[in-house]
Amino acid sequence: MPAAVLAGGASRRMGRAKAALPYGAGTLLEHQTTRLEPLFAEVLAVVKEVPAFPLGPARLLLDREAAHGALHGLVRALEEVEDRVFVLGVDLPALPAPVIRQIAERSLASAAAAVLPRADGRLQPLAGVWRRAALPAARRRLDEGRLALHELAAEVGAEVLEEPAWRAVDPSGTAFANLNTLEEYAALRERA
Repeated sequence: MPAAVLAGGASRRMGRAKAALPYGAGTLLEHQTTRLEPLFAEVLAVVKEVPAFPLGPARLLLDREAAHGALHGLVRALEEVEDRVFVLGVDLPALPAPVIRQIAERSLASAAAAVLPRADGRLQPLAGVWRRAALPAARRRLDEGRLALHELAAEVGAEVLEEPAWRAVDPSGTAFANLNTLEEYAALRERA
């Protein structure tokens, strides 16, 4: 299956584009696409406009909507794939390869329209596998202005990978650390 890094968010709390932030040897977007590239058939970078910085090993997909919201990027990624796509938010750089593999493998063994992990009691819709079967409901929700991914997940009957399952391959429990603020970015960048 391919993977898609969603990097078209407004970054309101960060105050600057997350995808362009320095991370590791390049930008955060480069970091994400580079680490997904050996795991998946292809990597897509879904953005609002052509970036002025490197993407890494990814095919660029422009999100067709000017409005921000991860659902727009998810719809764009689903339009490009035959069936499954591993979707990763650009701001989740700590998700380790063993957890990514576990989510992808669970999806391949499942008929569910999505396989999504739960961490700290919260569903992680930007770190899971979505299937094209979810596309009609996603498009309808866009038309209705209902953008919440966790609601889409419930509507399509997503299978949930509970925390004990993924913690078996990542006992640190930091897999889903999200970069929303400069403080969170600084803390995770130290580990990059």
